Amino acid sequence: MLHIGFYQLGEASVHDAVLMLVQKARGTGKKMLIYCPSPAATAIDDALWSHDPNSWLPHGLDAAPGAELASVWVCSDMTSNPIDAGYVMLLHGAEPESWTGFERAFVVFDGKSDAQLQQARSQWQKWKSHAETELAYFAQTAGGKWEKKA
Repeated sequence: MLHIGFYQLGEASVHDAVLMLVQKARGTGKKMLIYCPSPAATAIDDALWSHDPNSWLPHGLDAAPGAELASVWVCSDMTSNPIDAGYVMLLHGAEPESWTGFERAFVVFDGKSDAQLQQARSQWQKWKSHAETELAYFAQTAGGKWEKKA
């Protein structure tokens, strides 16, 4: 069964939410693929490199070498899964060409953006009818925690 969680940001930035969710995924031993358009992919890559000077998060971007060593990969090509990840994060309206191989998806969107809200609603409607798919919706509280709403 594919579990798709929709994560509506409150005050946190997309970068902060990505880092938090990536770290949670790493804690489970799962690999995480991050799909997003090209300019955002570069910004996410930069955020992953600079998030904590005292730690190192093995990751890569698009066609860079090192996929065999990484637990996180940022892709602007929605058909690529160079690290054979079981988890996928979708940013800025990104959608995978296929759900094959994924067991969990994280759709992260800005709750203050009408365009991103509409995109997330459209994705929810489209994916709720897929067989073997379970959807959940989480909103970020003022304290930065995720509260399940649906």
